[in-house]
Amino acid sequence: MTWHPSAVARWAALALAALALAASGGLPAARAQGGAAPQTASYQIEAALDPAAKLVRGSGQITYRNPSQDTLHELYIRLYLKAFRDTKTLWMRESGGQLRGDQMDPTKLGDITVEKLAIAGGGDLLATSTLSDTLLRVPLPQPLGPGQELKIDAEWTSRLPRVFARTGYGGRDDTFFMVGQWYPKLAVYDRGRWDTEPWHGNAEFFNEFGSYDVRVTVPQQYVVAGAGVPAGEQANADGTKTLRFTSADVTDWAFAASPDFLTASTRSGDVDIALYYMPEHKSAVDEHLRAAAGSIAAFSEWYGPYPHPRLTVVDVPSDATGAGGMEYPTFVTTEHGGGMSGFPTYVTAHEIGHQWWPMQTATNEGAEPWLDEGLTEYSGMRYMEETGTRIGGALGASALTYTRIGGVAIRAPATLPAWEYGSGDYSVVYFKTALGLRTMENLVGTERFRAAMRAYLTAYRFKHPDAQDFRRTIEAELGPQPWFFDSYMPTDAVIDYTVKDISGSSATIQRVGEVPVPVEIELTTEGGARELRTWDGQGGTATLTAAGPIAQVDIDPAQKLAAEANRSDNFRTVGRQVLPIISFGERLSFWVQIFLQSFGLFG
Repeated sequence: MTWHPSAVARWAALALAALALAASGGLPAARAQGGAAPQTASYQIEAALDPAAKLVRGSGQITYRNPSQDTLHELYIRLYLKAFRDTKTLWMRESGGQLRGDQMDPTKLGDITVEKLAIAGGGDLLATSTLSDTLLRVPLPQPLGPGQELKIDAEWTSRLPRVFARTGYGGRDDTFFMVGQWYPKLAVYDRGRWDTEPWHGNAEFFNEFGSYDVRVTVPQQYVVAGAGVPAGEQANADGTKTLRFTSADVTDWAFAASPDFLTASTRSGDVDIALYYMPEHKSAVDEHLRAAAGSIAAFSEWYGPYPHPRLTVVDVPSDATGAGGMEYPTFVTTEHGGGMSGFPTYVTAHEIGHQWWPMQTATNEGAEPWLDEGLTEYSGMRYMEETGTRIGGALGASALTYTRIGGVAIRAPATLPAWEYGSGDYSVVYFKTALGLRTMENLVGTERFRAAMRAYLTAYRFKHPDAQDFRRTIEAELGPQPWFFDSYMPTDAVIDYTVKDISGSSATIQRVGEVPVPVEIELTTEGGARELRTWDGQGGTATLTAAGPIAQVDIDPAQKLAAEANRSDNFRTVGRQVLPIISFGERLSFWVQIFLQSFGLFG
């Protein structure tokens, strides 16, 4: 999920520009796919969208295979929409009924009601089940042994909220629907235990791999954007139509529907990309398609291939941005951004980055959010850097500048569970992690760093890695990185160096931040000779000696320390300190973000 001010994207776009002065029918049938991931939780679903009632009525069969060596006596099923049933749920209490500046409409709440839950061809499971907030505990009448399979028949009704927190309805006459987290979902059993942590206000999701075969029935005039691959469409006598989608080796399934959707398409290698957009957002179509194709190609080269034949991108209506900036396997939502150049690329590339983290490495997004949001923010930032895309156009902010503003402003650990953050400091999960990874890349070299990231994906594709798995893989490839894993990430420590003193042929460098990361220092003598030194950052100060009297000192001249908190005191000449020139784009980005922070819409 993108951490950005969705609720005022249009306003911010206009403000930034002023400051700068500046289909489902006819689609190909499903390709053969699947088989690479463990088929732990698979779903066959029949769903009918009722636009007038704002309901999705669902039925189907869940196939669950015990992935462990343990015997299971119960299952847990997540009912995420129950978080929106009233203002007393844990999610609503923690969030205050808002997310990214969007406020829940208390008269248009959501819910999910399970009407049937039974062993296929067998007994009822619902009567003995117990609900705790959004988690349903389901005792099994017979134990499920290691590797054994259980089929469960289910029927349910999902009542969608006015679009909010990734799901719901909005747009013209409330005819746009984003249907996410809408069906009963098996929780994850991993490392000898069920993940029974309730759904928290800041948290996202943790799901099992499997396959989906979904049929969605909608009114004839509706266009449906579904995850996976379209696999046929039929007209019904009652004025509706049913579309089928299949999706393999994935952890979730979602769809969007609107009578207003227009479509465009492109390809990235052998991946088909389908864009569904609003007519009023036509100006951003080319940027969305370029960002989608380019980021798939880049991330596939850097980390490993995108493993599916198709990606669906949905550009949400301007008054339904609560559904924008979200990721699902093979399906992402993005935003127009009010016409601000670079903003569609930022959101689209970030969400597509999630197709690697966590859609291939299915980490626990609630317990360790930095392993998906942080890695993804880094990936999107690097894509924008390498393509030269700036937020706000040529005079706007670079992706690195934008990330630095968010990443160095708050002192907080980046590795906490999502529920231990408040809304004001959760952005460190994104920005601090991204800057730390960019710093690591600069220190070890891009080729080595990307090889390490590829090794991580190769080792844990279609598994459930955790932070220790990530560290183990990265350090096996790059050697120990204690500054990152022990100091920078899990604490509120920062990276910061300053020139303390210049005297004759000696210069004293002081580490004022708590993180002892290796740093380069360039000494320039009065005769013009330049000497590059490296300090490991250990100890509070380092005194360096040049061949002659020193005229100036430049700490981190190549700006490898992307995460350094304060760069303004890194350069000094004899007799005076020189502040670096701050670009117009950096100043512009700073003041726009200060505005957004003042309204609580940004970390």
